Amino acid sequence: MKILRDPKRMNPCVLVLGMFDGVHRGHQALLMRGVELAQEMSFPLCVMAFEPHPLRVIAPARCPAMLNTLPEKARIMQSFGVDMLCITTFDRARADQSPEDFMAEMVETYAPVVVVCGFNFTFGKGGEGTGRMLREYGRKHGFRTVIVPEVLVEGETVSSTRIRKLLAAGDIPMVNRLLGTGYTLSGRVEGGKQLGRTMGFPTANVRIPKYKALPAYGVYACWLETADGAFHPSVVNVGCHPTLPEGHVTVEAHVLTAPGESIELYGQHVRLSFMRFQRPETRFDDKGALQAQITRDAEEARAYFATLA
Repeated sequence: MKILRDPKRMNPCVLVLGMFDGVHRGHQALLMRGVELAQEMSFPLCVMAFEPHPLRVIAPARCPAMLNTLPEKARIMQSFGVDMLCITTFDRARADQSPEDFMAEMVETYAPVVVVCGFNFTFGKGGEGTGRMLREYGRKHGFRTVIVPEVLVEGETVSSTRIRKLLAAGDIPMVNRLLGTGYTLSGRVEGGKQLGRTMGFPTANVRIPKYKALPAYGVYACWLETADGAFHPSVVNVGCHPTLPEGHVTVEAHVLTAPGESIELYGQHVRLSFMRFQRPETRFDDKGALQAQITRDAEEARAYFATLA
């Protein structure tokens, strides 16, 4: 899959429009419909998405943390068969663009034969453009518009807002169910204070991507995937270390290796797939009490992964 930024002129394609934060099951419905149409019509499938999030330009204080980084987004889309991910830079000029100018630019750039969007997709200044407007414009300018209805899980619409609320509550099973592909966090392993190592639990300090949505502070069972595609069961702490304060949020993974084994992760890029919330972040009276709890956390995580074997 190719990733293009602000393309100028494309060959005719099936074009899918959206923000795609999380590439959740609602977004996946758009991608799957786009794949069907692209295969039926023998045209490439292009996705047009915005970076940064429009609210980061229009109202930064209201902009939510993102469920996906761009590389995470691209990886999921590639797995669905997208040919090209086209990133449109969202700036002040784009925020002030009229719906009519947006559609004219879209036609000139992508020459779409079909445009696919979600039931609640809006565009143009103030979000005045709608799927119905796209459909009317397409009749005059040679493309068909397909509006994909909402996807419901347990009677509620699947949305990034809903997923962020569940993530903040630590409800990993439901988060993963709504995402379809599961919540992940990817980053490079950096040097830390080595506090875990002094307690017999060496940890990989994973760099948190900018603007990334994090789960509730606490301890999780996760799969840690290395650059070579190997998966390792791990116990992961997300939080601020209230017992031994560091002053900032960290994500630290302890790989559950066999006795006598070790794995060197420093400097590597890893991906954490969150599977289960074990307990909330807690302040302990002393380092000894913390060490005892970490031992219990590791044992609980080992027991959990044993049930998956």
